Amino acid sequence: MNFPTPHYINEHQSDMRGIKEGWYAIEHDGNLAFGPFSSREDCVKTMTQPTDRSISPPNRTGEDS
Repeated sequence: MNFPTPHYINEHQSDMRGIKEGWYAIEHDGNLAFGPFSSREDCVKTMTQPTDRSISPPNRTGEDS
């Protein structure tokens, strides 16, 4: 599994991409995963937090497991 990496998008790059300048989580294929963040530390902190995908889906039968 490939995890996003922090990357700083400067003013010139942000103008070309049509996004705000700042720190972004970049996927291995170059796509933006999420951001912007004001600091690298904030970006890394968010990348290491669990996402909603780690939560089990509700039981569809209406019964408790």
